[in-house]
Amino acid sequence: METIKLGLPIFFSKTVALRAFKVSIIVGIILAFINHGNLIFSGNITMECWVKMIVTCFVPYTVSSVTATLNILENKK
Repeated sequence: METIKLGLPIFFSKTVALRAFKVSIIVGIILAFINHGNLIFSGNITMECWVKMIVTCFVPYTVSSVTATLNILENKK
C-alpha cells in the first residue's frame, strides 16, 4: 500500500505523463495501422474503429507510465 501512495504522484507527474503521451501516440498509430489498416487505406473507417483506435492508445500510455513510475521508485531505494 505504501508503494501505491508513493507511486501515484509519480504516475501522474507532468514528466511521466508527457513521455507516456509521446510513446502512446507513436505506438498507438502503429497499432492502429496493424489492426485497422485495411479500413484506413480504403477510407471506410467507422466511428467504432475511431473509438477502438483511441482506446488502443491507452495501452502503451499505461505501460509507459507504469514502467517509468516503477523505475523511478526503484532508483529511490
